[in-house]
Amino acid sequence: MKGTILMSRCIGCGAKIQTTNPEKIGYVPEIAMIERGEQVYCKRCYDIRHHNALYTPEYDTKMYYDKIKNIKDENALVILMIDIMDIFGGFIPNLSEYIGNNKVLIVVNKIDVLPKSVNIKKFEELISLISKRKKLNVVGIMMISARKQDDVEKVIARISKLKYAAKKKYSHEKEVRFDNCYIIGCASVGKSTFMNMIGKITLNYPSDVITTSNQYQTTQDFIKWPLDQKSYLIDTPGFINPSHYGAYIDNKSLQVLIPKKYIKVRTYQLNPDQTIFIGGLAKIKFDGENKINVSFYISNELYLHRTKTIQADKILETQQFKLLVPPYTEEEALKLNEKAVYNYEITGTSDIFISGIGFIHITSEKCNVEVQVPKPILVEKIDGFM
Repeated sequence: MKGTILMSRCIGCGAKIQTTNPEKIGYVPEIAMIERGEQVYCKRCYDIRHHNALYTPEYDTKMYYDKIKNIKDENALVILMIDIMDIFGGFIPNLSEYIGNNKVLIVVNKIDVLPKSVNIKKFEELISLISKRKKLNVVGIMMISARKQDDVEKVIARISKLKYAAKKKYSHEKEVRFDNCYIIGCASVGKSTFMNMIGKITLNYPSDVITTSNQYQTTQDFIKWPLDQKSYLIDTPGFINPSHYGAYIDNKSLQVLIPKKYIKVRTYQLNPDQTIFIGGLAKIKFDGENKINVSFYISNELYLHRTKTIQADKILETQQFKLLVPPYTEEEALKLNEKAVYNYEITGTSDIFISGIGFIHITSEKCNVEVQVPKPILVEKIDGFM
Protein backbone atom coordinates (compact mmCIF):
# COMPACT_ATOMS: atom_id res chain seq x y z
CA MET A 1 0.00 0.00 0.00
CA LYS A 2 1.34 3.38 -0.96
CA GLY A 3 2.08 5.78 1.86
CA THR A 4 0.66 9.30 1.85
CA ILE A 5 3.10 12.16 1.50
CA LEU A 6 1.73 14.96 3.71
CA MET A 7 4.69 17.14 4.59
CA SER A 8 4.77 19.88 1.96
CA ARG A 9 2.48 22.59 0.71
CA CYS A 10 1.60 23.55 -2.84
CA ILE A 11 3.73 26.56 -3.78
CA GLY A 12 0.83 27.97 -5.80
CA CYS A 13 -2.07 27.90 -3.31
CA GLY A 14 -0.68 26.81 0.07
CA ALA A 15 -2.75 23.61 0.26
CA LYS A 16 -1.24 20.67 2.15
CA ILE A 17 0.13 18.14 -0.33
CA GLN A 18 -1.42 14.67 -0.38
CA THR A 19 -0.84 11.84 -2.85
CA THR A 20 -3.83 9.53 -2.39
CA ASN A 21 -7.01 11.25 -3.61
CA PRO A 22 -7.02 13.19 -6.92
CA GLU A 23 -10.47 14.60 -6.09
CA LYS A 24 -9.35 16.36 -2.91
CA ILE A 25 -7.47 19.61 -2.43
CA GLY A 26 -3.67 19.35 -2.53
CA TYR A 27 -3.32 16.23 -4.67
CA VAL A 28 0.05 15.65 -6.35
CA PRO A 29 1.15 12.38 -8.00
CA GLU A 30 3.98 10.74 -6.09
CA ILE A 31 6.23 10.82 -9.14
CA ALA A 32 5.93 14.63 -9.23
CA MET A 33 6.97 14.80 -5.56
CA ILE A 34 9.98 12.64 -6.27
CA GLU A 35 11.02 14.65 -9.32
CA ARG A 36 10.39 18.15 -7.96
CA GLY A 37 10.56 17.84 -4.20
CA GLU A 38 8.79 20.62 -2.33
CA GLN A 39 8.73 23.00 -5.32
CA VAL A 40 5.53 21.48 -6.69
CA TYR A 41 2.06 22.59 -7.75
CA CYS A 42 -1.02 20.61 -6.76
CA LYS A 43 -3.36 19.21 -9.43
CA ARG A 44 -5.86 22.03 -8.87
CA CYS A 45 -3.23 24.73 -9.43
CA TYR A 46 -1.84 22.89 -12.46
CA ASP A 47 -5.30 22.70 -14.03
CA ILE A 48 -5.99 26.39 -13.33
CA ARG A 49 -2.62 27.54 -14.65
CA HIS A 50 -2.49 25.37 -17.78
CA HIS A 51 -6.12 24.56 -18.63
CA ASN A 52 -8.08 27.52 -17.18
CA ALA A 53 -10.07 25.03 -15.11
CA LEU A 54 -12.89 26.39 -12.95
CA TYR A 55 -13.52 25.29 -9.38
CA THR A 56 -16.39 26.13 -7.05
CA PRO A 57 -15.03 28.08 -4.04
CA GLU A 58 -15.89 27.05 -0.50
CA TYR A 59 -18.13 29.65 1.12
CA ASP A 60 -17.38 28.96 4.80
CA THR A 61 -16.84 31.96 7.06
CA LYS A 62 -16.12 29.81 10.13
CA MET A 63 -13.32 27.99 8.30
CA TYR A 64 -11.82 31.33 7.29
CA TYR A 65 -11.91 32.76 10.80
CA ASP A 66 -10.40 29.54 12.17
CA LYS A 67 -7.42 30.06 9.84
CA ILE A 68 -6.70 33.63 10.94
CA LYS A 69 -7.74 33.60 14.60
CA ASN A 70 -4.24 32.94 15.93
CA ILE A 71 -2.95 36.20 14.49
CA LYS A 72 -4.27 37.98 17.57
CA ASP A 73 -1.83 35.98 19.74
CA GLU A 74 1.19 37.07 17.67
CA ASN A 75 3.15 40.28 17.46
CA ALA A 76 2.42 40.79 13.76
CA LEU A 77 1.79 43.38 11.10
CA VAL A 78 -1.43 42.91 9.14
CA ILE A 79 -1.72 44.21 5.60
CA LEU A 80 -5.42 44.59 4.86
CA MET A 81 -5.86 44.76 1.10
CA ILE A 82 -9.02 46.42 -0.16
CA ASP A 83 -10.43 46.77 -3.68
CA ILE A 84 -10.94 50.47 -4.51
CA MET A 85 -14.29 49.49 -6.09
CA ASP A 86 -15.61 47.99 -2.84
CA ILE A 87 -14.29 50.01 0.05
CA PHE A 88 -17.16 49.23 2.43
CA GLY A 89 -17.37 45.52 1.59
CA GLY A 90 -13.58 45.26 1.70
CA PHE A 91 -13.52 45.34 5.50
CA ILE A 92 -13.79 41.77 6.77
CA PRO A 93 -16.57 41.64 9.40
CA ASN A 94 -15.36 41.52 13.03
CA LEU A 95 -11.73 41.50 11.89
CA SER A 96 -10.43 43.10 15.11
CA GLU A 97 -11.60 40.04 17.08
CA TYR A 98 -9.20 37.83 15.10
CA ILE A 99 -6.15 40.06 14.71
CA GLY A 100 -6.33 41.77 18.10
CA ASN A 101 -4.52 45.07 18.50
CA ASN A 102 -1.87 44.27 15.91
CA LYS A 103 -0.96 47.16 13.65
CA VAL A 104 -2.77 47.30 10.31
CA LEU A 105 -1.43 48.78 7.09
CA ILE A 106 -4.33 49.25 4.67
CA VAL A 107 -3.33 48.78 1.04
CA VAL A 108 -6.02 49.88 -1.40
CA ASN A 109 -5.55 48.09 -4.72
CA LYS A 110 -6.72 48.58 -8.33
CA ILE A 111 -6.65 52.36 -8.28
CA ASP A 112 -5.59 52.22 -11.93
CA VAL A 113 -9.15 51.31 -12.99
CA LEU A 114 -10.55 54.63 -11.80
CA PRO A 115 -10.72 57.68 -14.07
CA LYS A 116 -8.03 60.30 -13.50
CA SER A 117 -10.75 62.80 -12.55
CA VAL A 118 -11.55 60.88 -9.35
CA ASN A 119 -10.04 62.40 -6.22
CA ILE A 120 -8.17 59.46 -4.65
CA LYS A 121 -7.60 61.49 -1.47
CA LYS A 122 -11.36 61.39 -0.81
CA PHE A 123 -11.25 57.60 -0.86
CA GLU A 124 -8.35 57.58 1.57
CA GLU A 125 -10.25 59.84 3.98
CA LEU A 126 -13.37 57.66 3.80
CA ILE A 127 -11.38 54.46 4.34
CA SER A 128 -9.72 56.04 7.38
CA LEU A 129 -13.15 56.86 8.79
CA ILE A 130 -14.46 53.32 8.20
CA SER A 131 -11.36 51.75 9.80
CA LYS A 132 -11.92 53.79 12.98
CA ARG A 133 -15.48 52.51 13.17
CA LYS A 134 -14.13 48.98 12.78
CA LYS A 135 -11.70 49.60 15.70
CA LEU A 136 -8.62 48.69 13.71
CA ASN A 137 -5.16 49.86 14.80
CA VAL A 138 -4.30 51.47 11.46
CA VAL A 139 -0.77 52.79 10.94
CA GLY A 140 -1.19 53.91 7.35
CA ILE A 141 -3.19 53.77 4.13
CA MET A 142 -1.50 53.25 0.76
CA MET A 143 -3.20 53.55 -2.63
CA ILE A 144 -1.65 51.26 -5.25
CA SER A 145 -1.92 49.06 -8.29
CA ALA A 146 -0.42 45.65 -7.48
CA ARG A 147 0.57 45.35 -11.15
CA LYS A 148 2.91 48.34 -10.93
CA GLN A 149 6.38 47.59 -9.61
CA ASP A 150 6.94 51.12 -8.30
CA ASP A 151 3.79 50.95 -6.18
CA VAL A 152 4.69 47.58 -4.69
CA GLU A 153 8.25 48.74 -3.95
CA LYS A 154 6.78 51.59 -1.90
CA VAL A 155 4.77 49.09 0.14
CA ILE A 156 7.88 46.96 0.69
CA ALA A 157 9.74 50.04 1.92
CA ARG A 158 6.85 50.90 4.26
CA ILE A 159 6.82 47.38 5.72
CA SER A 160 10.56 47.60 6.35
CA LYS A 161 10.21 51.00 8.01
CA LEU A 162 7.45 49.69 10.26
CA LYS A 163 9.40 46.54 11.16
CA TYR A 164 12.78 47.99 12.01
CA ALA A 165 13.47 50.96 14.26
CA ALA A 166 16.58 53.04 13.73
CA LYS A 167 19.78 51.62 15.23
CA LYS A 168 20.41 52.67 18.79
CA LYS A 169 23.61 54.46 19.58
CA TYR A 170 26.55 52.04 20.06
CA SER A 171 24.35 49.14 18.89
CA HIS A 172 24.82 47.02 15.75
CA GLU A 173 21.25 45.71 15.72
CA LYS A 174 17.98 47.36 14.82
CA GLU A 175 14.98 47.02 17.11
CA VAL A 176 12.41 44.66 15.54
CA ARG A 177 8.85 45.88 16.09
CA PHE A 178 6.93 42.82 14.80
CA ASP A 179 7.51 39.27 13.60
CA ASN A 180 5.38 37.91 10.74
CA CYS A 181 3.49 40.06 8.24
CA TYR A 182 0.08 38.74 7.12
CA ILE A 183 -1.65 39.81 3.91
CA ILE A 184 -5.41 39.47 4.31
CA GLY A 185 -8.45 40.63 2.40
CA CYS A 186 -11.56 39.59 0.55
CA ALA A 187 -11.46 37.28 -2.45
CA SER A 188 -10.15 38.75 -5.73
CA VAL A 189 -8.73 41.95 -4.24
CA GLY A 190 -5.30 41.12 -5.71
CA LYS A 191 -3.33 39.66 -2.78
CA SER A 192 -1.66 36.96 -4.86
CA THR A 193 -0.82 39.41 -7.65
CA PHE A 194 0.75 41.62 -4.99
CA MET A 195 2.74 38.69 -3.58
CA ASN A 196 3.96 37.67 -7.03
CA MET A 197 5.27 41.16 -7.67
CA ILE A 198 7.10 41.05 -4.32
CA GLY A 199 8.59 37.70 -5.34
CA LYS A 200 9.99 39.21 -8.53
CA ILE A 201 11.36 42.26 -6.71
CA THR A 202 12.86 40.72 -3.57
CA LEU A 203 13.35 37.02 -4.33
CA ASN A 204 14.26 37.35 -8.02
CA TYR A 205 11.52 34.98 -9.18
CA PRO A 206 11.44 35.15 -13.01
CA SER A 207 7.68 34.63 -13.19
CA ASP A 208 4.56 34.35 -11.02
CA VAL A 209 4.88 31.58 -8.44
CA ILE A 210 1.56 31.90 -6.63
CA THR A 211 -1.39 30.77 -8.71
CA THR A 212 -3.64 33.59 -9.87
CA SER A 213 -6.81 33.37 -11.93
CA ASN A 214 -10.02 35.21 -12.66
CA GLN A 215 -11.96 33.04 -10.23
CA TYR A 216 -12.56 33.30 -6.51
CA GLN A 217 -10.34 31.90 -3.76
CA THR A 218 -7.41 30.52 -5.73
CA THR A 219 -5.29 30.61 -2.56
CA GLN A 220 -6.34 27.73 -0.27
CA ASP A 221 -4.12 28.17 2.78
CA PHE A 222 -1.19 30.20 4.12
CA ILE A 223 1.73 30.74 1.75
CA LYS A 224 4.91 31.73 3.57
CA TRP A 225 7.85 33.58 2.07
CA PRO A 226 10.86 34.73 4.14
CA LEU A 227 10.60 38.30 5.38
CA ASP A 228 13.96 38.03 7.12
CA GLN A 229 15.88 35.22 8.86
CA LYS A 230 13.30 34.88 11.64
CA SER A 231 9.94 35.86 10.15
CA TYR A 232 7.66 35.46 7.14
CA LEU A 233 5.48 37.36 4.73
CA ILE A 234 2.28 35.30 4.66
CA ASP A 235 -0.40 35.30 1.99
CA THR A 236 -3.81 34.10 3.18
CA PRO A 237 -6.97 32.77 1.48
CA GLY A 238 -9.46 35.37 0.31
CA PHE A 239 -12.54 35.96 2.47
CA ILE A 240 -15.80 35.49 0.56
CA ASN A 241 -17.89 38.28 2.02
CA PRO A 242 -21.60 37.35 2.34
CA SER A 243 -22.51 41.00 1.69
CA HIS A 244 -20.88 40.87 -1.78
CA TYR A 245 -22.49 39.54 -4.98
CA GLY A 246 -19.52 37.22 -5.47
CA ALA A 247 -20.82 34.95 -2.70
CA TYR A 248 -23.89 34.05 -4.78
CA ILE A 249 -23.08 34.22 -8.50
CA ASP A 250 -21.22 31.95 -10.89
CA ASN A 251 -17.81 32.72 -12.35
CA LYS A 252 -19.28 33.89 -15.67
CA SER A 253 -21.34 36.53 -13.87
CA LEU A 254 -18.48 37.47 -11.59
CA GLN A 255 -16.22 38.26 -14.54
CA VAL A 256 -18.73 40.84 -15.76
CA LEU A 257 -18.63 42.61 -12.38
CA ILE A 258 -14.85 42.83 -12.03
CA PRO A 259 -13.36 45.75 -14.01
CA LYS A 260 -10.61 44.48 -16.31
CA LYS A 261 -9.42 47.92 -17.41
CA TYR A 262 -9.87 51.65 -17.01
CA ILE A 263 -13.53 52.44 -16.23
CA LYS A 264 -15.50 54.52 -18.70
CA VAL A 265 -17.98 56.45 -16.59
CA ARG A 266 -21.55 56.27 -17.90
CA THR A 267 -23.58 59.41 -17.14
CA TYR A 268 -27.31 59.95 -17.58
CA GLN A 269 -29.50 63.05 -17.30
CA LEU A 270 -32.75 61.68 -15.97
CA ASN A 271 -36.25 62.99 -15.73
CA PRO A 272 -38.26 61.99 -12.65
CA ASP A 273 -40.03 58.62 -12.67
CA GLN A 274 -37.26 56.77 -14.45
CA THR A 275 -35.58 53.50 -13.49
CA ILE A 276 -32.16 52.07 -14.31
CA PHE A 277 -31.43 48.35 -14.13
CA ILE A 278 -27.85 47.28 -13.41
CA GLY A 279 -27.95 44.03 -15.33
CA GLY A 280 -30.36 41.81 -13.45
CA LEU A 281 -28.61 42.54 -10.15
CA ALA A 282 -30.05 45.86 -8.99
CA LYS A 283 -32.89 48.23 -9.80
CA ILE A 284 -32.64 51.95 -9.05
CA LYS A 285 -35.73 54.13 -9.24
CA PHE A 286 -35.49 57.93 -9.44
CA ASP A 287 -38.35 60.24 -8.45
CA GLY A 288 -38.90 63.92 -7.71
CA GLU A 289 -39.54 67.21 -9.47
CA ASN A 290 -36.01 68.15 -10.56
CA LYS A 291 -33.56 66.91 -13.18
CA ILE A 292 -31.17 64.23 -11.93
CA ASN A 293 -27.59 63.61 -13.06
CA VAL A 294 -26.36 60.08 -12.42
CA SER A 295 -22.87 58.68 -13.11
CA PHE A 296 -22.06 54.97 -12.83
CA TYR A 297 -18.56 53.88 -11.78
CA ILE A 298 -18.89 50.20 -12.58
CA SER A 299 -17.35 47.57 -14.88
CA ASN A 300 -17.55 48.51 -18.55
CA GLU A 301 -19.02 45.06 -19.28
CA LEU A 302 -21.96 45.48 -16.87
CA TYR A 303 -25.13 46.34 -18.81
CA LEU A 304 -27.29 49.33 -17.84
CA HIS A 305 -30.89 49.64 -19.00
CA ARG A 306 -32.87 52.87 -18.60
CA THR A 307 -36.66 52.88 -18.78
CA LYS A 308 -39.72 54.70 -17.47
CA THR A 309 -40.58 53.45 -14.01
CA ILE A 310 -44.09 52.53 -15.12
CA GLN A 311 -42.55 50.00 -17.55
CA ALA A 312 -39.90 48.59 -15.19
CA ASP A 313 -41.85 45.54 -14.01
CA LYS A 314 -42.64 44.49 -17.58
CA ILE A 315 -38.99 44.92 -18.61
CA LEU A 316 -37.87 42.71 -15.72
CA GLU A 317 -40.47 40.07 -16.55
CA THR A 318 -39.59 39.87 -20.24
CA GLN A 319 -35.83 40.56 -20.22
CA GLN A 320 -34.48 38.60 -17.26
CA PHE A 321 -31.63 36.34 -18.50
CA LYS A 322 -31.76 38.20 -21.85
CA LEU A 323 -30.91 41.90 -21.67
CA LEU A 324 -30.84 41.97 -17.89
CA VAL A 325 -27.74 39.90 -17.18
CA PRO A 326 -25.98 38.88 -15.01
CA PRO A 327 -27.18 36.64 -13.45
CA TYR A 328 -27.33 34.20 -16.32
CA THR A 329 -29.05 31.24 -14.64
CA GLU A 330 -32.13 30.55 -12.58
CA GLU A 331 -29.94 28.91 -9.95
CA GLU A 332 -28.07 32.18 -9.41
CA ALA A 333 -31.30 34.20 -9.45
CA LEU A 334 -32.81 31.94 -6.81
CA LYS A 335 -29.93 32.73 -4.44
CA LEU A 336 -30.59 36.44 -5.02
CA ASN A 337 -34.37 36.22 -4.96
CA GLU A 338 -35.10 37.86 -1.59
CA LYS A 339 -34.91 41.63 -2.01
CA ALA A 340 -34.15 44.63 0.19
CA VAL A 341 -35.20 48.19 -0.66
CA TYR A 342 -33.29 51.31 0.44
CA ASN A 343 -34.87 54.75 0.11
CA TYR A 344 -32.73 57.87 0.07
CA GLU A 345 -33.49 61.57 -0.27
CA ILE A 346 -30.78 63.36 -2.23
CA THR A 347 -30.23 67.10 -1.88
CA GLY A 348 -27.07 68.13 -3.66
CA THR A 349 -24.57 65.33 -4.30
CA SER A 350 -24.43 61.82 -2.89
CA ASP A 351 -22.71 58.54 -3.71
CA ILE A 352 -24.27 55.12 -3.31
CA PHE A 353 -21.88 52.16 -2.91
CA ILE A 354 -23.14 48.67 -3.77
CA SER A 355 -20.80 45.86 -2.71
CA GLY A 356 -19.63 43.91 -5.75
CA ILE A 357 -20.87 46.45 -8.30
CA GLY A 358 -19.17 49.78 -7.60
CA PHE A 359 -20.61 53.20 -6.85
CA ILE A 360 -23.08 55.69 -8.28
CA HIS A 361 -22.66 59.47 -8.12
CA ILE A 362 -25.96 61.39 -7.99
CA THR A 363 -26.52 65.13 -8.30
CA SER A 364 -29.91 66.81 -7.91
CA GLU A 365 -31.46 69.79 -6.14
CA LYS A 366 -33.84 67.30 -4.59
CA CYS A 367 -34.85 63.78 -5.55
CA ASN A 368 -35.79 60.44 -4.08
CA VAL A 369 -33.81 57.34 -4.95
CA GLU A 370 -35.00 53.79 -4.33
CA VAL A 371 -32.34 51.07 -4.52
CA GLN A 372 -33.50 47.46 -4.77
CA VAL A 373 -30.88 44.74 -4.35
CA PRO A 374 -30.76 41.18 -3.02
CA LYS A 375 -31.17 41.22 0.75
CA PRO A 376 -27.62 40.20 1.77
CA ILE A 377 -25.90 42.84 -0.39
CA LEU A 378 -24.29 45.79 1.39
CA VAL A 379 -25.47 49.26 0.31
CA GLU A 380 -24.07 52.50 1.75
CA LYS A 381 -24.80 56.16 0.97
CA ILE A 382 -22.33 58.98 1.55
CA ASP A 383 -23.29 62.63 1.09
CA GLY A 384 -20.89 65.07 -0.58
CA PHE A 385 -18.22 62.45 -1.15
CA MET A 386 -17.03 63.39 -4.67
